[in-house]
Formats: sequence, C-alpha cells, structure tokens
Amino acid sequence: MTAELRAAFDRPGFLVTDADVLASVTSDYRGWFRGPAAGLLRPNTVDEVRSAVRVCAENGFKIVPQGGNTSMCGGAVPSDDGNRWIVLSLANLNRVRSIDRTSWSVVAEAGCTISQIQGAAREAGRHFGLDFGARDSALLGGAIATNAGGMNVVRYGNCRELVLGLEVVLADGELWSGLKSLRKDNTGIDLNHLFIGSEGTLGIITAAALKLAPPEAWGQSALVAVPSIEAASEFAERALILAGGGLSALELMPFIGVKGACERIVKCQPPLPLCGDWYVLVRFAGNAESDVLEGHIEEALQQGLCNDAVVAQSVAQEVQLWAIRDAFSPFHRHLGQSIRFDYSVPIGQIPALYDRLCEAIRKLEPDFVPFAFGHLGDGNLHFSACQPPHGDPNAFIAKKQRIEDVANEVVWKLGGSISAEHGIGQLHRRELAEQRSELDIELMRRVKHALDPRDVLNPGKSFAR
Repeated sequence: MTAELRAAFDRPGFLVTDADVLASVTSDYRGWFRGPAAGLLRPNTVDEVRSAVRVCAENGFKIVPQGGNTSMCGGAVPSDDGNRWIVLSLANLNRVRSIDRTSWSVVAEAGCTISQIQGAAREAGRHFGLDFGARDSALLGGAIATNAGGMNVVRYGNCRELVLGLEVVLADGELWSGLKSLRKDNTGIDLNHLFIGSEGTLGIITAAALKLAPPEAWGQSALVAVPSIEAASEFAERALILAGGGLSALELMPFIGVKGACERIVKCQPPLPLCGDWYVLVRFAGNAESDVLEGHIEEALQQGLCNDAVVAQSVAQEVQLWAIRDAFSPFHRHLGQSIRFDYSVPIGQIPALYDRLCEAIRKLEPDFVPFAFGHLGDGNLHFSACQPPHGDPNAFIAKKQRIEDVANEVVWKLGGSISAEHGIGQLHRRELAEQRSELDIELMRRVKHALDPRDVLNPGKSFAR
C-alpha cells in the first residue's frame, strides 16, 4: 500500500487493510476464486467513489467493484494475476434517493439490496419486479452489472428491461449521469446499455433509475406435480397463453430438489405427496382475483399433463412454497461435488436440453446425479452434474473440463447460451471466446479501450483485453 493511497483515504473506515476483512472480500462465496488485494475501500458518497478511482488509477492499482459478493462466476473478487488490486465496496451507497409515483420510477443507489428496493416500492403503492433468492444480500449495482434475471423475468424482464437510467463513475473518475425516468428517448446511442451486463469492466454503477409497476393486489401460487419434463414444458406453454400477462413466475423443480429443500433447509412436510420426478411452481398475479390458475390446473389434470397439485390458500402457504424454491441453492451443497451450468435456450427447448445433457454426460460419468431447476417462462435451466452418490469426488471433479466441453456443445447445438443470467466473470472466459465470434470479442475490446484505456476497472473479467 503506497503512502499516496493512505493519505488520500485518510478517513476512519474508508480504507481497510485488516487481513481478516480482506480475506472475506477477496474470495467469492463459493470459494472457487481468490485473489490478493492491497486494501478494501468503503466510500460513503459518489464523490468518494470518484476520488478512489482517480487515486487508484494514478498509482497503478486495479479496481474490482463489489456489491454483495454474490457473483456466481468470480466477477466480484480480484484475479490472482500479479496486478495490484483494490476492492471497492459499494455497500455504503445504500439510499433510495427518490420514488416518483406519477412517473412510476425509483432512483436507488448501487448498495441497496433488492429487497430494500422492493420494500420502498411497496410502501409507495408500487411494485419492483426484479426478484431472486439472494434478494436480501445481492446489491443493485451488481445485479445491473450482470444483467440479473431471476424468477419474474417472464413478466417483468431482466435488469436491462427495468433500468431507465444509470449514474456511473468512469475509469478516470469522471461522473456520467443518465439518471432519467424516461420510457422513451431516441436521442442517439443509449449509453446505459453499455454498462448493463458489463460486469464492472467499463464503469462503476453508483445509482440507477428503475421502472416500477402497479402493485400485485392479488396473487396465487400453486405447486404442480407433472409426469415428465416434456409435460412441464407443455403445462408452462398453456399457462403463458391463459395468463394474458398475469403470469409472474413459472419455475421448474425436480423431485430431488423439492424433497431435499423440505427436509434439510425449510424443515417442513412437502406441500403435496411427492409422486413424480418433476414439479412446476407457478404464480399468477394481478389487480383482481381470478380463477384462471385453478381452471388451468383442473384442465391439466384431466388431460394427464399433471398428476397432482396444491394451490396456496393463504399467504403463509404461498410463502412456504416459495421458501422451498429459495432453498434450492443452499440444498445444492448437500449433493457433494458438482459441475454447474447456467444455460439458456429457446423456451420450448428446455426438455431437449435436459435430455441431451444427461445423455452426453453419462457417456463420461454413467452414475452422475443430474440436478436441474430453472425458469420455464424464459428458457433458463440451471443444470448441475453432481458426483455419483458413493463415488470418489476427486475422480469426478477431475473430469470437469471434459464434462463442460460436451455440455457446452449440447447447448450451442440448440442455439443456446452458456450464461443466461450469472455473467462471465473469471469462470467462463474460455467459453465466451468459443460462443461469440472473433468480431464480437474485438468490438468488446474496442469499447473497453475507449472507456478504460489504462485497464483499471476489473481487468481479466468477462473477456481478455
């Protein structure tokens, strides 16, 4: 740590060099990636972010912006690449600056949690549509920087569809503000979209203007047992048609996940007898009560598309259904070593993706355990190849590269992507270069060079410069 940095950040709590604290912010939450850092910066204001960026750039430090450190791909921790790194936390920029009820928008800082913004919108009689399991720990800046999706994409879209404008500190410390609440603005290139999904490589998002929606005055959820993944897909297609815009979530869940989440995490009895390999968690919402969901389930039962179903009859029952879904990530750890994928395909191709992944991986590891769940309404499947129950975990994980290669070929042949919503980070740089064209990568590099010629912001993430 240079004297210039210590002098520049001479405010209590701004610069942290304690080894234990640094250990907590230089390793991703999965423990897959760790890199050294000279210090942690905790700015309280946008001006302090600007100052931090300028001083770090002038002294040859690289900056990794960090929110809740919930990145699935090692995008929010330093790379172990020989550079001098500073972790810049946005957690203290955590104010909801304003809510405009008439413009249906909220301006929130990058350090706000997703649940904090949801709550502020609720208090104002509005609804913020972004939602996923890490809502209480993931911060807005990171969600936008990875173009996060989640469980409500089928109704509200990814982050990109919810952002109206951004405030961004650039690589030289200059502040660019596009914090407008306009729904339409065709005055040149929309610069906001450069930063959404850029994983902190082009600028540091400090605040965002976000779309709000009408409150969901009524909502109803159901857990539906289906005989096959093909039946789940057909059930989902009919739900999309019948909902008429009222479908807010449509989740695919396997038997092993529902059973395991109930037993090990939520500590509850399954909401219905577990009578099949697959389940669909569906939610309809709107301004007035409707019997469309129950009618859809009744018709599906008659036609053999589902075996059984339970419709939540109270808020408590609905909360429990979604608690089971939220428990999938912590339950996943009980399955031993696993190789995880965040795939997307055209919506109707999820059954084919699952079947072909299982077929391809079994040629390398016949006894592997598939664990797959995801968002039926937008074609996103979270697929894991888990170690055989009584096998050698080290021998299994030694096949990781080969399993990833055959799995990626499956998704590409179906016209899909190796990263639906988690980003690239350090984990998927090789696959990015294989999925995107040479011209795609070259254009990304040109944009990076134009906005960050000294390569200060999160180098080594997403694509190689």
